Amino acid sequence: MAPITGIAKNVSLAGVYCLVDAPCPLQAEDSITCFVTIPPEQARVFPFTRLVGRAWVIRQDPVAESRRAGDLQGEKPKVGLAIAFAPDVTALGTIEET
Repeated sequence: MAPITGIAKNVSLAGVYCLVDAPCPLQAEDSITCFVTIPPEQARVFPFTRLVGRAWVIRQDPVAESRRAGDLQGEKPKVGLAIAFAPDVTALGTIEET
């Protein structure tokens, strides 16, 4: 399967909720390898810059068409994916406080 790229809406060490293009071939209980990269402008909000590891899909949510100007207009339809990380997920690029 080709990599699926999305936009994360909520990230923690427990999992990620992201928006991906529909249709998405992933379904609940599918096992995946997940790579999450924190954009440089958000680097100070998180104690890590990347998460890598095994995960599984919890659910896939349909995303209603946006009614606000500028929200997803002109883009492909999206679905929301709730993904839980396995306990051995690795946080990379930890930012050290000085």
